Amino acid sequence: MRYDNISMIGDADNVRYLLYKKGERVMFVFGINPSTANDSSPDNTIRRVMGFAEREGFDGFAMLNVYPQRCTNPNLLHSACDETLHKQNMAIIVDIISRHSTPVILVAFGNLIDKRKYLKDCFRDIAKALRPYNPKWKQIGELTKSGNPKHPLMAKYQPLHEFDIDVFLK
Repeated sequence: MRYDNISMIGDADNVRYLLYKKGERVMFVFGINPSTANDSSPDNTIRRVMGFAEREGFDGFAMLNVYPQRCTNPNLLHSACDETLHKQNMAIIVDIISRHSTPVILVAFGNLIDKRKYLKDCFRDIAKALRPYNPKWKQIGELTKSGNPKHPLMAKYQPLHEFDIDVFLK
């Protein structure tokens, strides 16, 4: 997959809501802290996302985030959820996913979901908002020892597995 015709919603320094390569078959991916990738240049995570997408027969991807704060160091994520950012993130997520029939969503945030208590709450809100679109939830390989779906940088290329969203969110 080539890194071209990429669109981004967000800005270079503070937030990234969406990084999107349009295609006939788009794989949606949820991470935690968008870092350096933008509409002209991928980072290592995006390169891995593209590799997983291509191996699974996708020709596009939409990189979304549980929380849109741009932060190269996850330890520097906001200590509390910025509700304005969260609501804007939710609106963009629902908008992009609602445009696709039978969306396939790769949950790929690894143990970063445990960095802040509010992150799992944000993900719970996202999952609830996406229920009407009947997404097929996926994960890379087995869950981490902490019970979280693996981050693309921490996983070998392998077929994606079903992700049990309901068990995860209990």
